[in-house]
Amino acid sequence: VEELYRQRWKVELWLRDLKITQGADILRCKSPEMIHKELTMHVIAYNLVRASILQAALEHEHRPEELAYKPCLDTLRQWAKYSTQPQTTKQKFQLLWKVLLETLARNRLPQRPDRNEPRAKKRRPKNYAMLNKPRKEFKETPHRNQYKAPLS
Repeated sequence: VEELYRQRWKVELWLRDLKITQGADILRCKSPEMIHKELTMHVIAYNLVRASILQAALEHEHRPEELAYKPCLDTLRQWAKYSTQPQTTKQKFQLLWKVLLETLARNRLPQRPDRNEPRAKKRRPKNYAMLNKPRKEFKETPHRNQYKAPLS
């Protein structure tokens, strides 16, 4: 039972980290149809990155879960600039792909058994009001977040 809770905890951490890493923690669209499209694009991007990680792991005899997602995502983003240039031939693309897989295979996670992952916010909240009206209509409250209890 304890191992089952540990696995669930890991899954929750992975999902939270994935949303933040991919920028899916804050959705930018407003209509339900566009939100659905945005989430679909995040899933497609995730699957493309994971497929690349899987191929790199298989070719370099690693397990896919040993490779770190964020460095692989960053590497793929940089690689995309060079692979889509008009002068890239098929042979050059295949060479770039081989080098990419070697680079992805180097992004191995360190072994951290029973690592403590506390649920705590890393960034402090901002001391400003939410801008939920047009700027011309918005009036800042001068005492907001500056309340001090009287001394007794």
